Amino acid sequence: MLLIINILFLLIALRLLFQKKILNGLMNRKWTNLVNIQHVIFCIVYISAISYIEISTQQTLLYGILNIVFIVSINAVLYYVCYSRLVPAFYETNKYSEYILYALLLFIFSVLLRILIDPLISAETSVNPADGLSLINIYASQSIVLLVASFLGISKHKFLIESDYKNLEFEKTETDLTLIKSRINPHFLLNTLNNIYAGSYRENSASADAILNLSQLLQYVIYETGKKRISLSKEFEMITALAGLYQLKFKDKLQIKFHWQSDEFLDQFEIPPSIYFTLFENALKHSEIGTEKDSFIDVSFEIIDNEMVFSVTNSVSTKNKTGNEYGYKGMGMKDLEKVLIIEFPKKHVLTQKELNKTYFSVLKIKI
Repeated sequence: MLLIINILFLLIALRLLFQKKILNGLMNRKWTNLVNIQHVIFCIVYISAISYIEISTQQTLLYGILNIVFIVSINAVLYYVCYSRLVPAFYETNKYSEYILYALLLFIFSVLLRILIDPLISAETSVNPADGLSLINIYASQSIVLLVASFLGISKHKFLIESDYKNLEFEKTETDLTLIKSRINPHFLLNTLNNIYAGSYRENSASADAILNLSQLLQYVIYETGKKRISLSKEFEMITALAGLYQLKFKDKLQIKFHWQSDEFLDQFEIPPSIYFTLFENALKHSEIGTEKDSFIDVSFEIIDNEMVFSVTNSVSTKNKTGNEYGYKGMGMKDLEKVLIIEFPKKHVLTQKELNKTYFSVLKIKI
């Protein structure tokens, strides 16, 4: 039994030593059968050690073989239940107390089974409770199987989480690269807009305001969206600029209202760019504001119980079904959800629902 324990510690040490390399291999899909290989290695080592111990300690070869078959069979079931059932059902769902409880019950059941049945298929007439070495061997054997199954199952769960996270990061990078490649000389366009704005300011203030808002939006796309974080004031400035373009188009007749605190307060917090902008843009697209009577958009932001709460309330178009029936997701919403998962894992809640021809979008982020 000491041989099994020493080999087990050696395997765990090697696993931890090369954990980063193993993880990178999984990410690159070079070792797709790594988990199965680990199962096979443990089974070979465990069965070899058990075979050596039983054959060398039993009085006859037959008793040794029978005991090997029994021990391997019961521990194969224990290993499978722990790895394939307990870990996915309880550990992966963060039910750690239930996982520990059921693992202990499995351990106790397997130990009792060994104590009761071992004597029936061996030269010994019974497992003597006074024989501490025999009991220790049983406890150690069952513990090793349970610990290795748990270790491999939890490691697999960790690898899958890391893989999903890395894939999300890669998809986000690909999205950003696609956006950059789709721009046609934006710096030249920005400079041209600034020149037109300077020339039109005295002639037509409305046109100048439109050019200014468009220039601000283009500057936001070029310089701000590539940053990791931007201030709330910058994000809201772009939302206001986009609303300004719509107001100019419909001669300031749109019911678009903003409710948030002073710029000094907004400068204290930062978020990934376009988080709130995307929600506002979707409200503009799906409310048909400006083309339908009584259409409206209300935008608010506040801090409540250490949470940033951004809400957009808008009318729902009567011409096009853009509510729950079709998921109410325009361009950018899927990318928004991916960014939220990456930047605020388990720290955000995005709620969207339609009620009485009014659509509510609320994004809460813990700070």
